[in-house]
Amino acid sequence: MESQPVLCPNCSTQVPADNINITALLGKCSLCSHVFRLPMADLPAAPAAIEVPSCPSGIMQDTGPGGELYLRRSWFSPQLIFLAFFCVFWDGFLIFWYSIALFGNAKMQGPGPGDGFWMMVLFPLLHVAVGVGLTYSVVAGFLNKTQILVDTSQLHVRHQPVPWWGNRIVNVDDIQEFELDRTWSNNGEMMHSVSIHHVDGRQITLLSSLRARQAEFIGAVLADRLEVPLKKNFSEGDNKPQVPDLFKMWKNRRKRK
Repeated sequence: MESQPVLCPNCSTQVPADNINITALLGKCSLCSHVFRLPMADLPAAPAAIEVPSCPSGIMQDTGPGGELYLRRSWFSPQLIFLAFFCVFWDGFLIFWYSIALFGNAKMQGPGPGDGFWMMVLFPLLHVAVGVGLTYSVVAGFLNKTQILVDTSQLHVRHQPVPWWGNRIVNVDDIQEFELDRTWSNNGEMMHSVSIHHVDGRQITLLSSLRARQAEFIGAVLADRLEVPLKKNFSEGDNKPQVPDLFKMWKNRRKRK
């Protein structure tokens, strides 16, 4: 923000900065010694203080030896236990299927692929892809932690030990503000994300699929540390998107008939 000159209301002389008391809102002209109260409109608005909520479960906050800020978030959630059993069932069925295709075919038709061999091998490839992706996600959910490091020059976001996309390194001087967004998953669960508004105009997502308290805490801590604004791109009164009630639509249609 550009500095604005303060003029003496008595003689219109510019008042030097050393003769202005911001705390008392008083100024003194060096030419005519006139003491006057500063108009509030000439003062820059103080940035709104960011209220940092209490640390939620699943997140740890620490300070490094050099004053670095560390935030660690565990990926574990109770839903992973159900998904782990599902992966055992899914992957076990595929192993059973391919054991029949590979070994059962050789017993019945001798060495070499039989008539139905390639059909049994190629048919479940889509199921294999789903099983591999889901199993990898579940393993990452049990083992991974997200580490956020803020030092004097950079902000680092790392997901480890299982390799995952979304690692970031951003210069702190390039961050204009932090933003919180709300999305709805396919199963109707409300999720939140934390992103930054870059000086070049880009919006870069740092973290996604967060619970509300986790997103608000991380966003507030980072914004308070870097002394930049924190913006919520939603209101507390936002409601869940309305999903069409197919049964009610069918019932109303029958009434019209």
